[in-house]
Amino acid sequence: MVFEVAEIDSMKFWMQQLSNLGTYTVTVFKHYFLIFCKWVGKSPYELIEMKKKALEHNGDRRENMVLEGKVKEFMKYLEEEAVWMDQKKIPQKHVGYGVGTRQIVYAGILSFFALNEYPLNMKRGDRPNGDKIGSRIPEKAELVKLVNAAKSRRHRADILFLKDSGLRLSDVVRLRWSDLEDFGEGFYGFRLITRKKRVKAVSFVGPETTQALEQLPRKKDRIFPIAPKYLSTAISTLISEASLDAGFTAHGLRKYFNTELEAARVPKEYRYAMMGKRVSVYDENRQRRLLKVYRENYDSLRVFGVVEQDELIKRQGEEIKDLKRQLDKVNQVEMQLAQLVSQQKAWVFVPKEHAEEAFTDIMGGKDKAQKALAKLAEMRKKQKS
Repeated sequence: MVFEVAEIDSMKFWMQQLSNLGTYTVTVFKHYFLIFCKWVGKSPYELIEMKKKALEHNGDRRENMVLEGKVKEFMKYLEEEAVWMDQKKIPQKHVGYGVGTRQIVYAGILSFFALNEYPLNMKRGDRPNGDKIGSRIPEKAELVKLVNAAKSRRHRADILFLKDSGLRLSDVVRLRWSDLEDFGEGFYGFRLITRKKRVKAVSFVGPETTQALEQLPRKKDRIFPIAPKYLSTAISTLISEASLDAGFTAHGLRKYFNTELEAARVPKEYRYAMMGKRVSVYDENRQRRLLKVYRENYDSLRVFGVVEQDELIKRQGEEIKDLKRQLDKVNQVEMQLAQLVSQQKAWVFVPKEHAEEAFTDIMGGKDKAQKALAKLAEMRKKQKS
């Protein structure tokens, strides 16, 4: 699509206004907005002109909402008809974009008109909604299964690093070996400027990750020399191979970090500073405080050993319940036997020649049966006398 000078100016102005956002976000906004332009059959300049004329129209007010209707139709198209493309732009089998992608597209389109001073009159209910793929937080047992499914040592380290740091894929793949600072006892720390929000994060990883990192070669400067999209696809493939439930994606590892530390009562300020969700003014004292909190609560992030311990406790609980059921059964049988003895009716119901066999079944042991028979015989003698 070839733009005229005025068209390029509108796009340039939009890009300038988006300069405070991360590079990846701006790229995605631009990519999907141009798809919208192609779908509508209008250039960016023509879309702005349409909105100008709509605002100048003094007749039917519905004429002012033509573009808004187009945006809603495009959202419906993305949800039901659009063929999803992978990073190589190869059409995939499934049709329709997820709600998360549609919300990004929607935000990008609205920002183009708003930042060019011709905002669309969209309602709150027009925004795509629904359950996001990847919104589910994985369980510890699922993470163990996922790590064990990784045949590559690097993929194993990828998963554990994301789980321990709570960072985004786009931030983790930019880290270099020289960024890591060894704090001892298997804890590494590092600082970085996040790609999406451009804020400073002070993050850490614990022993489960450092053990995996020690097995990796250090031939390249970057720890994980792979593009975020490819790493995300690799983890999604592992999730599928591990036969884990739908709704679990690589982003779930970030949510696992936040949820587990929240359950451990780590303040939001500390969690967000480590995840790069909030601006963190760096100083050595602050890093030491964060490290202290991270060390003290690292057991909440562990998955290996914790799962086995939980399973052992569960098995022991089942064994205790089984023993209790057996004990209740024995107590019930002994109570019934006591009632029979007290009523002196045992010999009426149990023939003498089969007494030992019958009482062995009732009492659950030959010794107990013989004692019971001896007691009954003694009572019978007393009764005769």
